[in-house]
Amino acid sequence: MLRLKNLRKPPEPLSLGLNRVRYLVVLLLVAGGAWLYGERMLYVSLAVLVALPIISYILATVGIMTLRVDQQLPDSILKEEYGDLVATITNPMRIPFGTVRFVFYGDDFAVVMQDSLIAEIGFRPIVQPIPFQISFRGVFEMGIKSVQIMDLTGLFRLTRNLNLPTEMVALPRIIDMTNFPITSNLLTQAQSRFDIRDEDYATISDIRPYLPTDSIKRVHWKLTAKRNEWLVKNFQSNALHQVQIILDTKRIDSTYKEQIIMEDKLIEMSIGLADFCLKRGMPVEYMAGEGHSIMGKHPADFETIYQTASRLIFEDEPILSPYSILAQSLNDATGYINAIIMTSRLDSTLYERVVNAQNNGHYIAVIYYAPRLPDRDTEKIFRLLEEGGSAVYRVTEDDDTF
Repeated sequence: MLRLKNLRKPPEPLSLGLNRVRYLVVLLLVAGGAWLYGERMLYVSLAVLVALPIISYILATVGIMTLRVDQQLPDSILKEEYGDLVATITNPMRIPFGTVRFVFYGDDFAVVMQDSLIAEIGFRPIVQPIPFQISFRGVFEMGIKSVQIMDLTGLFRLTRNLNLPTEMVALPRIIDMTNFPITSNLLTQAQSRFDIRDEDYATISDIRPYLPTDSIKRVHWKLTAKRNEWLVKNFQSNALHQVQIILDTKRIDSTYKEQIIMEDKLIEMSIGLADFCLKRGMPVEYMAGEGHSIMGKHPADFETIYQTASRLIFEDEPILSPYSILAQSLNDATGYINAIIMTSRLDSTLYERVVNAQNNGHYIAVIYYAPRLPDRDTEKIFRLLEEGGSAVYRVTEDDDTF
């Protein structure tokens, strides 16, 4: 595939101004010759020169209105990988064209692709792949914005707006969160999955080899006989190892560039934590400000969380705030909870709720996404949480989430 770094802007055809100057010079020469010499052929040539642009303009107008343009895009693409926008161009009227330009639109910061394509349209359909790359996770509109035709004489350029927007989903990476310091406390609790207390015996979480400390009642007799090895059942534990990931989907108050970068980091870290927890036997409840709440108990449930997070849209005023989600979780809890709050806004209300929850025995961690120009009150609350011994972490635009 053609690499994007090798793409160059397509060459421009002769400008309309230069073409018109040349045409005017030829027209004046022929007109002057006809006036001086009165030759019939000169008058015929003059008539042709006058009629040709009119005929060419009419043909170009009919052609651009009847030209069929289709596009195909993949449903989704992993960010920073390469894909193709495939444009199919058909000339059903068999009208000859000069130069045809297709203008594309997309996010100028997140989407990397050539801004236009110049082609010579004949009588056969043209299928042209245009490579592109999306640098950040998110949902972006891509497609062919307009088609421009230069007539055969090169004197006119006509534009037809196609407006073929297609939503392209750029999927985030799944980053390894093994070394993230927040996990040390949760990993200790995750070992409780081998504890027979507080289990839901109606739900089998997995099958594992027999250990000498296991009760004979836990043996999975059918699989043991089939595989010729001792296997026991693990039941879903109700102990304190479920993790609630609370994702604030409020748009960061900063420049568009920083918004895209920080939202990308936030999503990747949240699904990285979900993947880490599920692989280690910790059920995850993924809760977002848009109102999404997805429960994952097994590694196979991660795909649902991943696809939902990939399509989350950050808003100025999301339906739910981190405070309201945490408050609801605490109200619904029958015991202690583990919650990881990922947000770019820290206020006194959230601070009080976090501190009270921690004082009551809950494990609450806060990952703060700090804009380049942070609010003074927000920074003050961050320092209070930090000085109070809370599990609080700062992520900036320049940090490498890996």
